[in-house]
Amino acid sequence: MRKIAVLFLTICLAFTFSACGNKRDADAIIEDAINAYSATIGQDENVESYMDELAGIDEDKAKLWQEIFDYWDYANNELVVNEGVLPDGLPKDDSLAIVILGFELNDDGTMQDELIGRLNVALACANQYPNAYVVCTGGGTAKNNKDVTEADLMAKWLVENGLEESRLIIENKSMTTLENAGFTYQILLEKYPQVKEIALITSSYHIPWGSLIFEATILKSAAESNTPKIHIVSNAAYNTVNEKYKDVLKFETMQLTQLIEY
Repeated sequence: MRKIAVLFLTICLAFTFSACGNKRDADAIIEDAINAYSATIGQDENVESYMDELAGIDEDKAKLWQEIFDYWDYANNELVVNEGVLPDGLPKDDSLAIVILGFELNDDGTMQDELIGRLNVALACANQYPNAYVVCTGGGTAKNNKDVTEADLMAKWLVENGLEESRLIIENKSMTTLENAGFTYQILLEKYPQVKEIALITSSYHIPWGSLIFEATILKSAAESNTPKIHIVSNAAYNTVNEKYKDVLKFETMQLTQLIEY
């Protein structure tokens, strides 16, 4: 009887390790596909073979990541960046959320000019679509002032410049674009289920990167939790350059890799 029990336990452990191994294999395949795409800007035929390999392990995961790769192509090749204002034709009601991405604060906790530039664009967009919610997203990034967050300072500036406080949604925990997306999605799902679409406000160089990470994060979260998708439908940009973030592809690659286990 003891031998049977030991044999049964051995089989169970082998099955468990095998299942875990498959999961690790799937994640490794996705990471290889991300790196292959990044190295060749989508021209590496291995990306398709990686997706075929992934489908042999997990068809749903392969379908999800193929959708993410398709959006990556779109974001870097076809996405139109709107400078200063949103286009006409977006929803006129509160099914639209205007999401402003934060930017690291000065060491003393004040906002940098680039963030204020984003806020000016956001205020113009909020006036264009007066029934849309306005989401401020960004955590505490001031080295010498831990009492302030990007989102709270952004919200204060917007109210001081005429935005109705009742329109504001504040996400003040995130430290990366990936967390901006994940935390914002959860808040909208839980407290503002009427929101179906997002218009993203950030710096011009950040629009493709931000749109990609938001769309990918929401696609993955929705697939894994069986919750409604909220799509990025448009954008408006504060037109600027930033040498620190000139290699946008590097940051896209890094954050998509982090998304695998997010």
